[in-house]
Amino acid sequence: MQGPLAQVLFERGSELWGLCLPANERQPVVQGLQGASSFGVGDPWALAPNGRYLALARNGDGQVTLALAALPGGQLQEVGRYAGRIEALRWSHDSTRVACVVNRRDVRTGDLQEASLHLYDVVGWRDTVPYRQAFEGPDTVRQELWLEGWVPGDQALYVAIAGDRTADAGMLYALNARGGEPRLVSADYALKGGQAVSAASARVLLRARAARGRAAPLFVAGVAPDGSLSDIQPLSPDDWTVGAVAWSPDGQQVAAERLETQAHGTYAVHLWLLAPDGAEPRQLTGDPIFREEQPVWTPDGQAIVFGRWRTERPEPAGLWTLHLPAAELELLDESGLRAQAVAGEGR
Repeated sequence: MQGPLAQVLFERGSELWGLCLPANERQPVVQGLQGASSFGVGDPWALAPNGRYLALARNGDGQVTLALAALPGGQLQEVGRYAGRIEALRWSHDSTRVACVVNRRDVRTGDLQEASLHLYDVVGWRDTVPYRQAFEGPDTVRQELWLEGWVPGDQALYVAIAGDRTADAGMLYALNARGGEPRLVSADYALKGGQAVSAASARVLLRARAARGRAAPLFVAGVAPDGSLSDIQPLSPDDWTVGAVAWSPDGQQVAAERLETQAHGTYAVHLWLLAPDGAEPRQLTGDPIFREEQPVWTPDGQAIVFGRWRTERPEPAGLWTLHLPAAELELLDESGLRAQAVAGEGR
């Protein structure tokens, strides 16, 4: 028999669940999360692109642990413990390494003491640190390091570097996965939130760092193996404000949140389909009762999974899928949010 179309992982209260499509069979993905409430406080997790591993970081009081679980059904196993905090986890496109940035602060003053990039290799089961920067002395210029994602080809990673305790989102740099100093990629553009890198088409989605009034349009660019950008072009209309984005598996379309200003300073947030080939933007959702968030594509490119919130009150309205090309909606889980999706295994 043909296997499931996709394996979808999502947050459900304080637990992480898995859902097989199209059978809609669901169950807890890994054991050992009961009572942790880790997802409720924003501890990051990431599903490997091949679906074989889950990575989870648990931030504590000045300490963070990195754990991995083999899927399906594996137990979480601690593979790293660091002083500091992890804000994001990013898998390489070939699913062999998971990256994280650890920012360590003084527990008394909150001053940034060290920023380091860690790569954990699930083939060799070892941790490497291609970049580490310590900040010592009261006059030291402290710069926080934020992980953005892997460059297509997995030879380098995108990071943002910004002055500590500033409102600046930082300039875009590339770090060689084998080591060396960060190389400035752009002082004018930053990677967009969500799934901004397409390994299939070697393109990235960007936002301008400089303010454009209240608008925040979307840009697309080609990318070289070292992270260098080329042919930066607008992808959305110039007056749009774009939220999280996700490339389709073939790198030919983009699912994007569009934020539209409403009365009393609130926003309507709905999903649109954009295409770098010049096709007109297509609205996918528009029910004023809901706000949509964090779209992800199923691996065959035939559906988009996303979370919904009720507009009138900050209450989740479940995990949904939108089937293309007809844009048919289906409720997957009444309590689910923040999904990631990968190919399911045949059976």
